[in-house]
Amino acid sequence: MIQNKKIIFIAPSYFNYHELIIENLEKNGFSVDFLEDINSGFLYTLFSKSAFVFKKYKESFQKKALSKLKNGNYDLMIVIGGKAFDLEFWSYIKDKYDFKKILYQWDSLKNFDYRGMSHFFDVVKTFDSVDAKNQEIVYLPLFYKGKIDSYVDEDIDLLFIGIWHSDRIEILNKITEYANVNNLKFCFKVYYPRYMYLYLVYVKKCMMPSNFFIFKTVSTELMTNYYQRAKCIIDINHPDQSGLTMRTIETIGRGKKLITTNSHIKQESFYNDKMIQVIDRENIVLNNGFFELKEDYNNIERLEISNWINELLK
Repeated sequence: MIQNKKIIFIAPSYFNYHELIIENLEKNGFSVDFLEDINSGFLYTLFSKSAFVFKKYKESFQKKALSKLKNGNYDLMIVIGGKAFDLEFWSYIKDKYDFKKILYQWDSLKNFDYRGMSHFFDVVKTFDSVDAKNQEIVYLPLFYKGKIDSYVDEDIDLLFIGIWHSDRIEILNKITEYANVNNLKFCFKVYYPRYMYLYLVYVKKCMMPSNFFIFKTVSTELMTNYYQRAKCIIDINHPDQSGLTMRTIETIGRGKKLITTNSHIKQESFYNDKMIQVIDRENIVLNNGFFELKEDYNNIERLEISNWINELLK
């Protein structure tokens, strides 16, 4: 147990993942000050289209960070992402403060090119095995909270809850056809902000027919209930992203079956073809026998959040 060590932790407030990390850092004896990074999403995309607006947007984040650092007397900095900060900021931090600096990325390079900032940190780790190999940095998949002990009847055969992007609707439509033919109960909820949905439909004239769209995010409590009730979780990764999603790791951590479009999962030590089915997003074929047997995953304990924190700090 580390006592009286102070951390400045910079990360997006994405769902409650930053709170889970803070909670476990504090269990390790750290005192944690949190600073919010920019969340990827509509506002980030909108502001980034204007260099002037984006510069002003980032300056507000950087001003808060510099004020916090000036009076913090920190022993360690942990950054997840870092989109709100420019290279001059990281150069200043490296020159001004001699505490250890750890950078972790849960975005692939194709979505966020962080190579320019990497050399300002003592340790750089990523959730993307391909990026890790190409950059010769440490590969560390994402984490799961831990198994839920309370029992809930598994009355959903196939579950997907996530944000709309790329070809998710098309893939879910094809899986729906399979589920209907094989009498499988499914629950698919695809979130997209209502104003963006209406903009695409009525301004851009995009065809977005689907009964799966929802316009309000699913609460953490309801999400937990859905995951408990599901026998199998569907993961449709972004085509430009090879890292394993949080949905994937949480599914495995809960001991649930997984259907995924991400073939990189076959390289993991916990891969089990009795529990994980990889599908080709261009030619979706589901294996009927996949739903019959259930086994335990192996080699997943290091990704449980408390063990993951220890891996992050190495």
